[in-house]
Amino acid sequence: MTAVILVEDDPKIRANLLFQLRDEGFAPRAFENAEAALCELEPASKPLPELLLIDVRLPGISGVDLVRKLVEADRLPPTVIISGEASISETVEALKLGVHDLIEKPFSKQRLLRSIRTTLENTALRREVAELKSELAAEAEILGDSPAVAELRERIAQAAPTDARVLIRGESGTGKELVANALHRQSPRAGQPFIKINCAAIPAHLIEDELFGHVRGAFTDARADKPGLFEEADGGTLFLDEIGDMEYALQARLLRVLEDGRVRRIGDTQEREVDVRVIAATHTDLEEALHEKRFREDLYFRLAGLPLEVPPLRQRPGDIRLLFDHFLDHYRRLHHTRARQVEPEVLTRLEAHPWPGNVRELKSLCERLVVFGADPITLNQLPSNLSSNLSHPNSSETDLLHLNGNHPIVPLKSFKAESEKRYLESVLQRTGWNVAAAARLLEIQRTHLHRKLSAHGTVRPGKEADTSKP
Repeated sequence: MTAVILVEDDPKIRANLLFQLRDEGFAPRAFENAEAALCELEPASKPLPELLLIDVRLPGISGVDLVRKLVEADRLPPTVIISGEASISETVEALKLGVHDLIEKPFSKQRLLRSIRTTLENTALRREVAELKSELAAEAEILGDSPAVAELRERIAQAAPTDARVLIRGESGTGKELVANALHRQSPRAGQPFIKINCAAIPAHLIEDELFGHVRGAFTDARADKPGLFEEADGGTLFLDEIGDMEYALQARLLRVLEDGRVRRIGDTQEREVDVRVIAATHTDLEEALHEKRFREDLYFRLAGLPLEVPPLRQRPGDIRLLFDHFLDHYRRLHHTRARQVEPEVLTRLEAHPWPGNVRELKSLCERLVVFGADPITLNQLPSNLSSNLSHPNSSETDLLHLNGNHPIVPLKSFKAESEKRYLESVLQRTGWNVAAAARLLEIQRTHLHRKLSAHGTVRPGKEADTSKP
């Protein structure tokens, strides 16, 4: 039952209120003065009631004085003041201190109950909003103690206060959207809109309408004017995720907006000025896209004012335990399940996994274990790609290195070329054929890697080799 503390010096009113509250299913306790109530409410060791009903005019400490003391002690529960003698100044002060409502005497039972229910509902809503904000803040936090994550946080802190455009680069699942969120939250635009669009998730013919909007009659179903995302983000930040998948023709329109800060809705003759900071992200190798004429060079340099690299999970194995514990706890609370123990060998196995899906793959695993896993979590509960013995290098990568007497003898030059080709292809497969990422892992220049791939005739799976060159 809902615990209520009533502070009322008039014995008849106090008895009547106690009867009404008990009749409605509440669990009230009554005090005839503020000093007695303070002894019950102020100690941190005692639980607070869910509601405080207090008269203003009391012997000794007044009701407003009691509220003030509870506020100073950070012990004020949801409060309703009941009085027919409160001055305007007392009423204003009480409301400023956090009192939810004030009922003037005499009042009906209906008025009392309406005030109580409204106060309790508002308190519940505020608590729920606070919990949601806390969860969202935790979800938006970039977790990790590794040097790579520490450097990323530092670069975010340096870039966020500026209005410079940022290009976030990283493999799928590394948390590029978290970085964009952090850039917005730490910027002077934090109180303004943060608008997101995934350029790969929306059909190409709809992206232009989403970005720039349309006017009534611009096409068949355009029955009303519609602002685009640039207009919705005015004063704030627009996050263009997977910018590398944007159609080449649309890139020209985007470039113009970035140059002059003006947008024109589809079918309109007028332009609108917008103040938008653009943050873009991609998992593709934009330099390779430039080379293949799939991405505009002028747009690339407009977007890549401040590049930020998000490290893949395999490069920060020391963060895996922290992330694993965090996501387990998140899904445990989300799905209302009890906490589980984790056997040490499970964490060892997780740290040895290459995580091709990065943090998104780990997060998905944690939800699976929370819903289907037993207590404790053991190796046999992991998916097959994790529960089996740790994978060894593919034989195709090592058969040239572990030679036996039956291996044919080939010229050393041919052996070195074939070994290098297979190794480069292996690294590219691990990076999802991201040439820039592979070059960083190999510690060579990207252009040098491009030359080597061209010399070996190595092409990305699904693409045909260029046979026009000798």
